[in-house]
Amino acid sequence: MSLFRNHLFIPILSLLAIACTDSDTIIHESSEKSESYRVPETCQEYNACTQIAGVTIWIEEKQIKEETPFNIYLATPFGSEVEIESAKIEGITMNMGYIPLFFKQQKNAVYQAEGMIGACDTEDMKWQVHVTLSAHNAVKTLVLEIPNTAK
Repeated sequence: MSLFRNHLFIPILSLLAIACTDSDTIIHESSEKSESYRVPETCQEYNACTQIAGVTIWIEEKQIKEETPFNIYLATPFGSEVEIESAKIEGITMNMGYIPLFFKQQKNAVYQAEGMIGACDTEDMKWQVHVTLSAHNAVKTLVLEIPNTAK
């Protein structure tokens, strides 16, 4: 009877350890290997992409849905020596204020921010990502138009 209890104790303890594991760590480790962090060689790979002086900013989604989060990626040749001065989403066709973006370094010189656009009654509403960064005493501004939105 005692031997049976010991054998039962080990699987239960293992299940508890798995259930109490930090899921963010698991998600982060698996997402590091994802294609999302692959810097595009040319902007032709994505619907929304801009490359200026070695800096690339892109959105993988073909169509963005209003009030639904999406990822914006930024890659620089400067590594961690880059400082993102400002980053925001703003309207092109109408002034709707701006939505701040907060880029976090993912690996090497790739940064990621989560963006979201607001709902608008106008069918032809266009949005853009506006990023200003500095590195080695030079300031660069990148503007990326967000792909057509789906309602």
